Amino acid sequence: MGYLLASLGIGIVVALVTGNLNNMVEEREFRESVRMQIESTIASFKEAVPKASAGQVISFLKQYIGSAMQGKVIIANSPGKYPDNKGFRYLFAFSEEGQELDIYIKNSYVRAEVDGPDAPDFFAGLSATVAAFTAIIVYSEKKRQSLLMQQHFENRNAELKKALEEHEALALLGRMAATLAHELKTPLGTISNLIHVLPSRRSDEHFMSRFNVLIKEELDRTRQLVDNLLVYGKDITIENCQWVRLGDFVSGLSEKMGLGLAACPDADIYTDEFYIRLLLENLLRNSAQAGSDAISLKIGPHQKNDAFATLLYEDNGSGFPKDCDLDSLFVPFNTGRSRGTGLGLFLAQKIALAHGGGISLYRLQKGAGIVVTLPGERFRFNG
Repeated sequence: MGYLLASLGIGIVVALVTGNLNNMVEEREFRESVRMQIESTIASFKEAVPKASAGQVISFLKQYIGSAMQGKVIIANSPGKYPDNKGFRYLFAFSEEGQELDIYIKNSYVRAEVDGPDAPDFFAGLSATVAAFTAIIVYSEKKRQSLLMQQHFENRNAELKKALEEHEALALLGRMAATLAHELKTPLGTISNLIHVLPSRRSDEHFMSRFNVLIKEELDRTRQLVDNLLVYGKDITIENCQWVRLGDFVSGLSEKMGLGLAACPDADIYTDEFYIRLLLENLLRNSAQAGSDAISLKIGPHQKNDAFATLLYEDNGSGFPKDCDLDSLFVPFNTGRSRGTGLGLFLAQKIALAHGGGISLYRLQKGAGIVVTLPGERFRFNG
């Protein structure tokens, strides 16, 4: 119904515009015919009275207009003087031997002859209505089909996206399972062998001492692997923060890894102990696997009121591969070592970001350098 009403409205507008244009043309033609009628009558009078003076011609013109066109056409005796009756419109100027008269035609007379029902206007409006209605229906149908097609594509795209995400999730799950199986194989094998020979070596003090150390190391390694995989698969929220003495904390972790601590600033860090331990353990493990025997920590140049402070971590191992982009080392599962999950630097970066900071890498002449950036308010310097 709305489309039909809109089409009728367009048709009416077209009919009115067409009618007005036709009326303008017809009005011009009608006025021209009246002028020619008057001029033709004057010419006939002159032929009938060849010696008629200008006064006689003008007198005849007035009588003719006053009788044959009474109330339809009037004469203004003074040229350029518009008649007092505003219902007239200028028609033409009549001149005879220097005497001029302005002739006006009545508007209502013109309208009566011109206005009225016009079949072409009606058909023009009807045609416009039909054309507009058809165009609206076609446009609406095309739009409906376009929307349906767009919705179909969006639904299909959503299905493909969901399938891709599921495929990626399954691929990731498979990769994590393979990594977990590979990494757990060594500590579980070690623990299994130790337990297998334990009954026969229980009285051997050296074996028992070594047994306790190895069991603890392999269990710590297993715990580290599980912690890494758990943190990898979830968003980190730093909530349970406390001040951690950096020197004592790093010293204990490096000793467990068999690494010496060459230098460490006298400072405290306000952090979640679990996550800062996970971050440092990953860095220390990378250093140990790169052949380092010592690491050092330094605080980068800063002012007291700086928004951020940097912790410079350096080791003396083999360093980063020379032919790789350092940023690529943050990609999870990207590792060039036979041992390792390729999650260490990724998780360190993730933990630093969760603290409101970041992490970057740099090369040393011998060893690797890591910049851990944290908000300045998380540092408290004691020296």
